[in-house]
Amino acid sequence: MRIIVFGGNGFIGKHLSFLLEKKNKVFIYGNKDYSKKGINLIKYNKSNFIKILRKVRPDVIYFLSGNSYPNNTINDDLHDFKSTNLIIQELLSALKKTSYSKLFIYTSSIAVYGSVKSRQHVNEKFRLNPESFYGNSKYLAEKQIEYFSKISKFNSIVLRLSSVYGPGLKRQIIYQIIKNSLHSNLLRLNGSILDKRQFLFVHDCAQMLNKLIYKKHKKFEIYNIANGKKIKILNLIKFIQKILNKKISIKFLNNFKSPSLPALSNDKFKKNIGSVKYTNIENGLIKTLKWIENKKF
Repeated sequence: MRIIVFGGNGFIGKHLSFLLEKKNKVFIYGNKDYSKKGINLIKYNKSNFIKILRKVRPDVIYFLSGNSYPNNTINDDLHDFKSTNLIIQELLSALKKTSYSKLFIYTSSIAVYGSVKSRQHVNEKFRLNPESFYGNSKYLAEKQIEYFSKISKFNSIVLRLSSVYGPGLKRQIIYQIIKNSLHSNLLRLNGSILDKRQFLFVHDCAQMLNKLIYKKHKKFEIYNIANGKKIKILNLIKFIQKILNKKISIKFLNNFKSPSLPALSNDKFKKNIGSVKYTNIENGLIKTLKWIENKKF
């Protein structure tokens, strides 16, 4: 198959492209307005999208570009709209213009669910209640894609990702904890001692995204991309202490309240797409630690 990966220079995109290239012809593109390095950096607009679509004639398109970190837009209520929704509209319009009739895959986020009190894993039919610019932008993008799927020839899949971590990611909680623990015996975290999160190792995420293209799909589908239960950040630190064989003092500052995001069910994915051999959290942390150490902070 001929596959385009918009955002293929990014964290998940690199891991996904590596898997795709084993059996397919992969074309990677990045947005030069937001990326400083990478291959095939272009300006994301309708005209350029049309040129690429006509040149490549893809069987599958992944769109992984856009803001990938909610903290980037806490104080900028236009960033997500400009970097995601306006660009998505241009790409979808290009797909319609070129009569694209194959498969389009978009990575949304767990943030569309907002805070959830339920202790059970939530499925794709659970009510949505985004609580940030980032979450609302992802929700709007899902609706843009659903609409264009109805009026155009292509099929679409929206993927709601849990927190993805692993080698290659230089931000978010796991990276920060490991990085700081290597150089200090004291951790200061903005959140609460009660904070929990569901984590997915990046290689497992890439495996799930890769498996999608070998199945038939309905006109518009939504899948949670996740695995396992939520884990307390405090317990996560204890795992890291064990791996480092190091005692670390922890201070929760309670000056940042994040949404109480749910644990996502992947039952629909396993039923429709298939199972994946998931990496347990300790092995994932060890692989991430080795990568960070090799970066020589």
